[in-house]
Amino acid sequence: MQVSPQATHLNYQSLRSFQALFATLEAPISVQGFYRAEFVGPAWLRWIAPKGLWLLGLGGWCGKDFAADGTGINLLRRGDTIIRRFPIQVAQVVSRMDGRPCQAVTYPGVNPWPWPQVTDELRQLDERTLLGLTFFIIGPLARLPLPFLLHKEP
Repeated sequence: MQVSPQATHLNYQSLRSFQALFATLEAPISVQGFYRAEFVGPAWLRWIAPKGLWLLGLGGWCGKDFAADGTGINLLRRGDTIIRRFPIQVAQVVSRMDGRPCQAVTYPGVNPWPWPQVTDELRQLDERTLLGLTFFIIGPLARLPLPFLLHKEP
């Protein structure tokens, strides 16, 4: 996977610095469209995140597809094929982190555990890139938002 210019800089940042960066960004007006995912953050997180997603049913996660009606789906790479798995909903809400607007991705109850207890908050990093922070609503990871990028595809 090619590393984006944004990730090159962000991969030298601490997890706490992502919270500070997120707090400076604005909520996107709309997230409709296809987005390519990129893991960012410290090397240990970029190493463990893809492996952890395999254990949680989202192995090969490579992006999200958001519809105009606020629904969406995760995109997973299986060899040369992209499959659609785990439906999502997106809406503008108040961020858990700082009380300012963000687009929040939630996983309805039809998804397997732990996804109904996960929220991804999104803000605009640049005109084609969203910074996401994944929050687990319960458990030991509840206070540790995990960063990722979503790059809008044409």
